[in-house]
Amino acid sequence: MVLVRFLTLLAAVATATAFNIPPEVYKVTGLSEFEVRSLLSGTPAGLQARAATCPANDTSGGVVSGPKTPSALELLQRNAFVKRQGSKLTLLGQPFRMVGANIYWLGLDENVIPDPAYPSKTRVLEAFATVKTMLGTTVRGHTLGISVGNPLSVEPSLGVFNNAAYEAIDFAILVARIYNVKLYIPLVDNYNWYHGGKYQFIQWHGIPFSGTGADITPPDVGAFFYNTTAIVNSFKQYVTQHLNHVNQFTGIPLKDDPTILGWESGNELSAMRFGDGPAPTAWTKEIAALVKSLAPNHLFGDGSNGVFLGTDQFTNKQVDIFGDHYYPQNLTTFTTHQAAVTAAGRNYLAGEVDWKDGDLVTFFHAIAKTGTAGDFYWSLFGHDDACCNYVEHNDGFSFYYLRPNATNLYVNQGKILINHAAEMNGLAAPTKFPAVACPQWKFPRILVPPGLQL
Repeated sequence: MVLVRFLTLLAAVATATAFNIPPEVYKVTGLSEFEVRSLLSGTPAGLQARAATCPANDTSGGVVSGPKTPSALELLQRNAFVKRQGSKLTLLGQPFRMVGANIYWLGLDENVIPDPAYPSKTRVLEAFATVKTMLGTTVRGHTLGISVGNPLSVEPSLGVFNNAAYEAIDFAILVARIYNVKLYIPLVDNYNWYHGGKYQFIQWHGIPFSGTGADITPPDVGAFFYNTTAIVNSFKQYVTQHLNHVNQFTGIPLKDDPTILGWESGNELSAMRFGDGPAPTAWTKEIAALVKSLAPNHLFGDGSNGVFLGTDQFTNKQVDIFGDHYYPQNLTTFTTHQAAVTAAGRNYLAGEVDWKDGDLVTFFHAIAKTGTAGDFYWSLFGHDDACCNYVEHNDGFSFYYLRPNATNLYVNQGKILINHAAEMNGLAAPTKFPAVACPQWKFPRILVPPGLQL
């Protein structure tokens, strides 16, 4: 009904002799005057090319140079919240499936010099153009929510917040909005990496440990993150600060931004260290209650390191999403855990999927045919700032769209990823795979907020 009402009002505006927009257009649709006038202005002139140092990849399938002018439906979608109805997700009352990429480096990256650094706008634009070209609907972005303990972090030291860190985060959220891609954002990491996590809060409160990543001594020190009141309160202060932040490019507080599908309590959280049970249910309930109080229109995911049957994990009614990570795929685990999550009336997410190994086609088809589950492959990278070389990451699971190599690994597996996204979206499998321009071309003025140069 909202869409029908909007189109009716829009037709009236378009045929009116005076270009006065009825106030009900904004009230009914939630669109700004800028967005409505953008829509009414028609298709703009073509995107303008930027200077490029290096040639594009194979362009036999065409080139995606930048976002299309949004349709009325697309404008409504990017201003609408994803909702959960039982085990299914909806957008504007229609089925919505999470499918896309993990892009963990959008807020802060350790794969560049200096290490770490905020990613360039060129890289972020290319990344979201790639997600959209691959028919993705959603991106899972760790450093859009996990940012503590580094001088470049949102919270570089306990209780001190760094507004400069938000430029990269805000820009990534803006670009996701322009490309009509939703975001799913973890709030803390189970490990001790450059962008921070639970061990940073433990260290701030004077509890000694040593090690990086998951290799922490003593191994049980991670439990202090969940059961120490002062640490829990410090984390809640961080979450509150982060969700209340107002995006400098859109003017929308993160807690009110429909670009953000939801928040995940954390990445691969475990009770103590790794693989030792879910994050304590009482802690997850406390964080879920805080997030839901701040952002009632956003979904909330249990970021525990898997689904743990036989525990009280499903008793938290404020959790919308449960799931697992797959290295490699495991069809038995998926079938069992997805069925349990569905029976509990929640949405299931394969939050990280190894795209290289195993029978990816069978695994993805099992996800698609559920009608409820979603998934993100791990993880998407692209070109460097000059668009000449690829940014390398050494975890063995970095995906590069249309990157040529001796075995055509990225091209062949990329087609599987795209065909899967098409199936999830109810689309026919594409026959052409266009290149993504790097850099993305200069966008028409109607696609970006006034004053921002893209």
